Amino acid sequence: MSLFLRCVMILPLVTLGVRAQFAGSQQCQTCHPDQFTAQAKSGHARALAPATPGSPGEWAFGAGRKAITYVSQTDEETYAERAASYYASSKSMGVTPGHQAGIDLAYPTFAPSKSAMRCFRCHSTGNLTLSAGFALRPAENGIHCEACHGPGAAHVAAGGGAATIRNPRRRNAVEINEFCGTCHRKPPEAGDEKDWMNPWNVRHQPASLSQAVCFRKSAGGLSCLTCHDPHAPLNTSNKAYDLRCSQCHHEVRHRTATAGASCVTCHMPQVQATPELQFTNHWIGIYTKTNFLLPVARPDRSVPPLVLPPTAEGKLVPPNAPSTLRPLFAQAVTEREKALGPGDAKVAHSLKAQGLFLRETGDPGAAALPLRRAMDIDRRNSDRELFEVEEALAQVLVLAGNRREASELFQQAATGADLQVSARSYASLAGLDPARADSYYTRALEAEEKIDGPDHPRVALLLNSLALALEQKENFRDAEPLLRRALSIQRKALGPSHFDTAGTLVNLGSLLQNQHRVAESERLEREAIGILEQVRPQSVELATACTNLADLLSNQQDASASAALLRRALAIDEAIYGTDDPEVAVDLTNLGELLKGHGQAAAARSPLLRALAIYEKRLGPDSPQARDVRESLRHLQ
Repeated sequence: MSLFLRCVMILPLVTLGVRAQFAGSQQCQTCHPDQFTAQAKSGHARALAPATPGSPGEWAFGAGRKAITYVSQTDEETYAERAASYYASSKSMGVTPGHQAGIDLAYPTFAPSKSAMRCFRCHSTGNLTLSAGFALRPAENGIHCEACHGPGAAHVAAGGGAATIRNPRRRNAVEINEFCGTCHRKPPEAGDEKDWMNPWNVRHQPASLSQAVCFRKSAGGLSCLTCHDPHAPLNTSNKAYDLRCSQCHHEVRHRTATAGASCVTCHMPQVQATPELQFTNHWIGIYTKTNFLLPVARPDRSVPPLVLPPTAEGKLVPPNAPSTLRPLFAQAVTEREKALGPGDAKVAHSLKAQGLFLRETGDPGAAALPLRRAMDIDRRNSDRELFEVEEALAQVLVLAGNRREASELFQQAATGADLQVSARSYASLAGLDPARADSYYTRALEAEEKIDGPDHPRVALLLNSLALALEQKENFRDAEPLLRRALSIQRKALGPSHFDTAGTLVNLGSLLQNQHRVAESERLEREAIGILEQVRPQSVELATACTNLADLLSNQQDASASAALLRRALAIDEAIYGTDDPEVAVDLTNLGELLKGHGQAAAARSPLLRALAIYEKRLGPDSPQARDVRESLRHLQ
């Protein structure tokens, strides 16, 4: 940090832009004394505090019911999460999760996603501000009234009234899950799937709850607020939660003896995430004694996601959403321009951070301007960050539909001195120019091998991409050794049961299938399915492997096994996308055509009619897909 910058930044900075008018939780106490008093005793209210003297950090994150982690600012760009945390279970200090003993983790203050700013945003209430040296200053430590109800100044001024304050209870169950997930982690997007075999992910309750059949079949009757009173300390009584279960499950017949165990003990088990920490698994289900991570019986595989009509409250941005940090990024740019001048490299760095943040929070249009300014400054200064900024601006332009300029910028970034940027930019060019994708992936691969060596997992991913590009050109001969090399790298570096290993098995199996090398293709697809069933049981990749194997078995006249696999793929895609998505229609069409091809015309009609209805609704009655299915149905007459 320059001496000059430290000298001019003595007083707290003035926050730029229009900021929400928070009243502070003390203002709420006058009219809502009972809720205020109860909430003040909750873990939420104690989520953040200045660390006590003698602690290893400046800030204490966590209420202390399970743990307290310490954080300190190390310079104007960085906060450190300290390597030692306090654990209530042992009443002693231990290694912070994700750390090596004695090694702190650095978090940038200004970053698009994994930033210290987001940590403070979710552990405090009100407008977060910057003071001298870009130190983060919460308006109110911990989670209090306005963290959920939004800015309350207008509500106070009006003397109350529902119209002047926000209320999460006006959201539906899906929106409440998303709302709480703003800080507790949101459910995965359609087509994505978390690593459910990672015990640490159990602490992300909204994500797990979104998968549970109880939630998906609740018609909106089950949400976070069903079991948890946000105005009170966490209830730890199993009986209280069992009472909630009994409201839907009036009479339950168990196949095994329960020995008086509570509902939540068995169906929401405690998972040991680290030696010091346990979390409740919110994926409500039936578990074995040896696996508390994934339910052994997963009917939710065939239950589509819960979809409810949106509410007016649900359309509002949560008070602690990352996008509310936008003024701080603008503030950092302005203050650095004042202190250092508009052409300084640190100004460009702040502009880049601002642009990346705007892109990350869903405003690529606004992101282009600060990235262009950063690019111009870096070019004048011959700064090494130029190539990364060019890449970032190109990505924003792709989102805006300006593919021509994006391609030019990717070309410039790819030929720069930063090999990591070069590898990524060549891969991006492959996506923009499929006709020359193999050439671009080859250059990306060369750059990646220079960075990490020939046996790195990132090399294996690029080998996959290059092989698929060659396969598109029916160059099976050159594609095959690339996939075999990728598979060898992944088995050695990641293990034979890793998700990425399974992906390569699927790709290689598909390639061999195209060459009619049936025996090995079937073996590879079955191996992939076995892995994915364990590590990603509800994934697009598993649906793909099932579809591939179904095609193989159909060609071997095993219609029954083939149909079962296609129904498995259909169930997965329905559980991911819902029942009326075009991806589901593809599965239905495949199933209908299989049954039709094996002389089961009556059975084929139902899936084909469902597929037609989806295509007509989502793509239009004159879409090629709808016309093809109508033609197929006509031949069933």
